[in-house]
Amino acid sequence: MFKKILVPIDVDYPKAAAAVYRKAAAIAKLSGAEIRLVSVMPGFGMPIVASFISDEVRKEATDRFKESLEKFIADNCDEPVSSRIRVGKNWEEIVKAADEWGADLIVVYHNRRREINEVFSGSCSQRVSYNASCSVLRLRNIRD
Repeated sequence: MFKKILVPIDVDYPKAAAAVYRKAAAIAKLSGAEIRLVSVMPGFGMPIVASFISDEVRKEATDRFKESLEKFIADNCDEPVSSRIRVGKNWEEIVKAADEWGADLIVVYHNRRREINEVFSGSCSQRVSYNASCSVLRLRNIRD
């Protein structure tokens, strides 16, 4: 079945992330799959933005993400998982992470409450589904 399951974690929404992780862990348990958590930090790629962001601020943001991801793992993961922090556009980095790791499933949460964003740019889960080279499970209506 599945051997490598990638689970994107939004550290700013730990309850939803925990619910998604639990679903992915249940799938992983069925086939003995590995789980890798990935958290994507927004990039500072635009030159106008990058010029106002100091190295100290970048380091603080990275440290915050790292601490949040470590806390998430400690609070929610009973089984060993690997994790990575990436910087850039969320959907692009999720797809790249899956490709680089050789994931055969990505488990993402589709939040229908952000419909205004979808009108203009599409949701992260939609873009991951469209661009991923592996299977994608889009979870909806997650209950804690």
